[in-house]
Amino acid sequence: MPRALVLLSLLTFTACAPAGDAPTADAGARVTGSPGEVFYFDASASTGEGLRYAWTLLDGPAEAELLDADTEAAFLVPSAGGEYRLGVEVCDRWGRCDVAETVALVGEVAQRRGGGSFGAVSFSGASFGSKKPWGKNQAPEAEATSRRSLGLLGTVKLDGSGSSDPDGDALRFRWQLVSRPSGSVLGDADISGGTTATASFTADVSGPYVFKLTVRDGVLGDSVTLPEMTLGVLHDTDPID
Repeated sequence: MPRALVLLSLLTFTACAPAGDAPTADAGARVTGSPGEVFYFDASASTGEGLRYAWTLLDGPAEAELLDADTEAAFLVPSAGGEYRLGVEVCDRWGRCDVAETVALVGEVAQRRGGGSFGAVSFSGASFGSKKPWGKNQAPEAEATSRRSLGLLGTVKLDGSGSSDPDGDALRFRWQLVSRPSGSVLGDADISGGTTATASFTADVSGPYVFKLTVRDGVLGDSVTLPEMTLGVLHDTDPID
C-alpha cells in the first residue's frame, strides 16, 4: 500500500477512535423510606463523556413506578414495603457502556433485614420540600423561552427560570432536543446545562431545531415545547460581510 494511503488510513482510524477511558457507572448509595414516598436515585458520580442513562427496576416485592429513567437522577414510587433492586446503565457518545446497581429499602421490616440505616441515605418525598400528604401535592408549571446568542448564528440560549411550583417545591429541569434538521448528529447530551434552568445549544448544521423543557417537583411534572427555531451555521466557504 502506498505510504500516502497508509497515512490517510491511520489518520481516519485515529479520528474515529474513542477518546479517553471507557465510562464507569455509579448508581449511588442505597436509599430508605416508607411505602408511598418518592425515592431519589443519583448516578451523577458516573464518569464518561456525553453519557446517556437508563435506569431499570430489576427486582422487588411489587410493581413500582419509575420516573425519569433516562436521566442521571431517577425517582421510584413503591406502593408496598420490601427491598427493591435498581440498575443503571451508562453509555458514552461512542457506545461504550457500564452498569451498576443500588437498593431501596422500603419500610421498617426491609430496613431491619438490610442492616438498618448503615450505609444508606434517606431521600424520600420530604427531602424535596414536600411534607404534604400524597394527594395534596400540586403539579409545577413549566415556562421556557429561547433566544439566539449575538454573534453566534448557530447558538441558542434556553431559559426555563420562569417555571414555578404552587407549593414552593424545588424543581428539577430537563431540556430535550425534540427534532433536528437532516444531517445533524447532535442529541440531548449536547445541550450544555441540560439539567439546569438555563441551558445553551450550538448547532452542527443549519436548519430547524425544536426544544422541550420538562420540570418536576419530585412527584409531578409539566413540560412545554418551544416553537421551531431555525439556526444558521457559518461555514468556511461562506462570505463574511
